[in-house]
Amino acid sequence: MPLLTEREKPSGHDSGHESDISLKTDEESGGDILAPPHSTPDKPAGPRTVLASFFIYFNTWGLVASFGVFQVHYEADLLKEYSPFAISTIGSLQSFLMVFLGCFAGPVFDLGYARQLLWAGSLLIVAGTVAQSFSNNLWQLLLSQGLCIGTGMGSLAVLGVAVLSPWFSTRLPVAFGVAAAGSGVGGLVLPVMFRSLEPEIGFAWTVRTMALVALATQGVSIVSMHTPKASRQRRAWIDRSAFSDAPYLLFVAACCLVFLGMYTPFVYIQGFALQRGAASSQVDKYLLAIMNGGSILGRIIPNLFAQRLGGMNLLVVAVLVMSVSALCLMAVEHTAGLVVTLVFYGFSSGSFFSLQPATFTKLTEDRNYIGTRLGMAYAVMSIALLFGSPVGGALVRSVGFTSAWIWAGVCLALGSVTIAFSRGMASGWDWRKRT
Repeated sequence: MPLLTEREKPSGHDSGHESDISLKTDEESGGDILAPPHSTPDKPAGPRTVLASFFIYFNTWGLVASFGVFQVHYEADLLKEYSPFAISTIGSLQSFLMVFLGCFAGPVFDLGYARQLLWAGSLLIVAGTVAQSFSNNLWQLLLSQGLCIGTGMGSLAVLGVAVLSPWFSTRLPVAFGVAAAGSGVGGLVLPVMFRSLEPEIGFAWTVRTMALVALATQGVSIVSMHTPKASRQRRAWIDRSAFSDAPYLLFVAACCLVFLGMYTPFVYIQGFALQRGAASSQVDKYLLAIMNGGSILGRIIPNLFAQRLGGMNLLVVAVLVMSVSALCLMAVEHTAGLVVTLVFYGFSSGSFFSLQPATFTKLTEDRNYIGTRLGMAYAVMSIALLFGSPVGGALVRSVGFTSAWIWAGVCLALGSVTIAFSRGMASGWDWRKRT
């Protein structure tokens, strides 16, 4: 993958393009660790920054993947007078803000304010979690768990992706995979933690304990993250060249389709298992952990083969497997079948999350604009996150779980097809080519 060293003004005969790019190969740049713009290479900074990104994923996407445990608790206890659809708006607002605010956080990162984003996001997540522990009704939870935590996550989500690309080239997919495993670990640890502590110490103190975990893990990120120096010259908040970049636009559309369906099983699988009798109450509390445990493996293993098989090729397969797994939930009747299906679903969803950032990086020619491009994509994708789970909840309430699984499966299948078209537009239709 080439390293871009300069973004020049267009010449007169090429006025239809926003910029010409001067390229330097990885070999000319000295290997795998890339020198960020306007800074000196610092090889140990790469692993340290992966550790920081790991815990950013833990406290952003890991929290989103854990919302199902709150959904079940709120339906049964704290907010039992509200419908599943109304309760799911808390998680939808949280995930919407996390992704939508990327359109602002991305350009701020490109201007060199990564550490300010990290501090702001960390403080908001911890403060919001503490406020959540004192919340007793829907509007209070919308403000604390939805608005405050969601805004903090929005400050961090793009940062967790963009901060890695300056330090790695050929090993970038592996770095993304290790970092993205943080969300799987968060989705594994946090639901089990809540289910284990809540009966013993109550909702309020359980959530305060989770706030301490957020404080400690984000503290590690603050200490570990090494950010490149960047130009703070004024620049546009939107990279207009993206609007004529067909592979990029198709990939954004594909991610929207995936996000429309992806989180429906994460949010409603526990209620489904209890209603269908597919899992006992003891097994039911660990279903989210099983999904997120599979997700951890999915975030690491495919990235080991991404260089050999092509990241976008693997993405097409991963999202297709996710679609088939969602549809298989319609036929599940026993614990063994449910667990196997959820492992496949978790593994493939983890593969999507870990391969997606590297794909955006590949589709962004000038890495100086990676934060801006990610922010633009996240702003669009946030709409899908806002409506995906509530639509699934409305289908569960009005028709049943089968319709929700069909909704998820169809959205994911369309997403897989759209990724395939993006891949074809980017590098041709020879599927033996590693893309």
